[in-house]
Amino acid sequence: MDSLQDSNKKLLIGVLGNPKSGKSLTWSTLFEKTVRTGKHERELIIDNLKTNVFLINGAPLQRRTEIKKILPKYDPEIVLCSFSYHKNVKQNFNYFIKKNYHLYIQWLNPGFNDVFDASLFYQYGIIDYLLTCGAEVCVVNGKENPIHRVNLMKNKIYGWNRKKLQFETNNS
Repeated sequence: MDSLQDSNKKLLIGVLGNPKSGKSLTWSTLFEKTVRTGKHERELIIDNLKTNVFLINGAPLQRRTEIKKILPKYDPEIVLCSFSYHKNVKQNFNYFIKKNYHLYIQWLNPGFNDVFDASLFYQYGIIDYLLTCGAEVCVVNGKENPIHRVNLMKNKIYGWNRKKLQFETNNS
């Protein structure tokens, strides 16, 4: 959110990985408890700053469910979502891009013995697609303690909220 134009964007924090790569562990660590997809936003507190987020724990492609059927009727300002590392995942990202979300994606396990990494990366161009669409992509090892990747998420959410609050204060 470096410009006034970006100030109206919503934020998607995504975790991209194969099954058992650590996506659910990431969300459980962020909320400090086991969490599931709900029907409503939930409160997340980061350094005494409260924010509402909508969580999709369980990648829509693995559930064989369209994202729009999981999300509420309105567009939450912040969505946390698991994504399957699959050739069809672009349709899920495209949903959020069309809805004017800024995408921050943590890609779990590349190069750490994930099956089909090379073909998905080179043949389907998932990461190139994300970067071309203006997404931020962070590469992390999902086999390690999730604290580091969760702290990266917290910093992103906290910074995004602080800039949004500052923008609203300056324009009121």
